[in-house]
Amino acid sequence: MINVLRVPPMYKCIGLVDADLLDNGTRHPNLTLLKIAGLLYDNHVLFELILDPKADISRYTIIYMSRVFTFTKLPEFYMRAVGTPDEKKFRCGGTGFYANINNVKEYTRKRSDDMCSLEKDEYLNTLRNNYRELESDTSKRQQIKTFGINMAKQKPYYHLYDTFVNEQVKKGFKREKYKDYQKYSIGFLTRGCFRHCPFCINKLENTISPYSELDWFIDEERDKKGHLVRPYIYLWDDNFLASKPDVWRPLLQKLIDTKRPFQFRQGLDERMLAESEYGEEMAEMLSRVKYHGDFIFAFDNWKDRELIERALRIWKRYNPKKGTKFYLFCGFRLTENSHKRFYKDIWELFQRIRILMSYGCVGYVMRHEDYRKYEISNFYVQIARWCNQQQFYKKMSFWEFVYRNQSYWEEHTLHITNRPHLKTFEDFMVDFDNGYYNNVKMCLPLRTLMSTLDKFPEHRGELLEMFNYKMTDLINPTLWE
Repeated sequence: MINVLRVPPMYKCIGLVDADLLDNGTRHPNLTLLKIAGLLYDNHVLFELILDPKADISRYTIIYMSRVFTFTKLPEFYMRAVGTPDEKKFRCGGTGFYANINNVKEYTRKRSDDMCSLEKDEYLNTLRNNYRELESDTSKRQQIKTFGINMAKQKPYYHLYDTFVNEQVKKGFKREKYKDYQKYSIGFLTRGCFRHCPFCINKLENTISPYSELDWFIDEERDKKGHLVRPYIYLWDDNFLASKPDVWRPLLQKLIDTKRPFQFRQGLDERMLAESEYGEEMAEMLSRVKYHGDFIFAFDNWKDRELIERALRIWKRYNPKKGTKFYLFCGFRLTENSHKRFYKDIWELFQRIRILMSYGCVGYVMRHEDYRKYEISNFYVQIARWCNQQQFYKKMSFWEFVYRNQSYWEEHTLHITNRPHLKTFEDFMVDFDNGYYNNVKMCLPLRTLMSTLDKFPEHRGELLEMFNYKMTDLINPTLWE
């Protein structure tokens, strides 16, 4: 096994910083850092992933710091360096530094600068690359620069996070929790999108283009028993199915030919099954792949409901038993007092869930950070706790999930054991009106649900109907059979 280049304190080296990891953690490795580490490793340069937000940075000559999320707090060692000579050590990038910029010109400039900054980096351009070996066409080889990084072609250094994972295991966490850092080859086969979703980092993009060849990032390392160390592939393509047929078709076939389970981690565009003349072919071809986990799509906009349903009928005909999950975007552009926007948002969220349930599909709530601004922001937390855990979503309505939280709390915290685990809302209200909850307090999920009902008394009946949507009641195979 290759060890991460962990450097003794007295040596100067290159520091790599995953800002999201240092601020409450993240599920995924940072691909940009993996690729920078790949170039450094190829050139035998000393480097390490900085894992202490209060680290002494004096022994680092250059520090590359990446931030994906705008809400991520920058590490203490960086904040200490701001305004001092040490600030010059940092090379900062990533969508977390500009994703929320509203001015189109400024956003475009920041996006453009960020996407090419590493390939213009003065230090990285002193390091020799291996791209010449990747090209089989000799005419193309002459056009490849010998030094510097090409983010599409650079092979990731997949052991970058080994030290972090080992430290977590020593703390008592199971190694399997960190499988995303250890068991996957990661990359983009295509880049770009044409949907112009206002909340997306690709909102100004118009096309989908080929990006990396699979061979450039797939890992062939094997353990002592001859088993692949990274047996899975996951892909971060923005909108793979919207690329041209002569792009997605051979790329999908290459994935199939690897015989490795793979997954498009950012989801596939379900709408393309209905919009494209090749929609049936897409669904049929995907029915034959060795997929890892649920197929993931997105149902972000209520206005797409008819298109989504047409696509679902095609999908389910070819994949009636395949696990199918849809990202459900919500919480965008909320403010503290945007009551109408909040109600419209949760209404549309539940209607999308209702449609997914009727087709036997699961949802996964994706909250924009704006949700935090609304006064009942915890409602989004509770709906995500229910929807994003399939064992609850498939068996319980939202109301049943909330009340089960209450009964569990009463039984295990207050040691009240003579109460039913589930009640209808009407039965609950009998207890409520009789003053039961004056002494036995409500848990947070139940308080949040009641606050939402109290906030919108004119919609109480409609809310209760939505809170009682249940997959076992709504699923309807005749929709696709």
